[in-house]
Amino acid sequence: MAIGLLLRETMSGWLTLDGNDEVQRLPFAFSIAAFTTRIFSLGTPRYFRGRVTLGNEQFPCEGELTLRPGGPHYWLRFTHPVHGALYLSGQKHYGRNGLLRSLITCPLTVFQADQPVGEAEVAYRDSILLFVFRALRLVREENAYTEYGAAQ
Repeated sequence: MAIGLLLRETMSGWLTLDGNDEVQRLPFAFSIAAFTTRIFSLGTPRYFRGRVTLGNEQFPCEGELTLRPGGPHYWLRFTHPVHGALYLSGQKHYGRNGLLRSLITCPLTVFQADQPVGEAEVAYRDSILLFVFRALRLVREENAYTEYGAAQ
């Protein structure tokens, strides 16, 4: 198997789901392991596996991270026992709302069956100065998702 670049990160914040007459704001986080063998191709989508924490519950998730000049784009999906299949998509926008905030904060839209049903905002809470040392590793492809299940 090939060697590639593994990016591991956790982002946390909140998620809201539109209810009948109320909006539920819940603590939300995701931890991912994103991998690619195309190390120097920045625009290549990096498939990831991970876990989502919503309130006090955890669920497996999968998605893609794509590095773009204006900021990374994330999409992920997971299944909640009450709300069903949820899909989140969003992108960091460098330079908006202050440089540091824009480097670490990602707004997301929550979809259910292709309809927007909420929103979320997550941020990278670990040291941004240590990101390269803590989040990036060269690994063999078969070991990329060991914490979150075997690679497909």
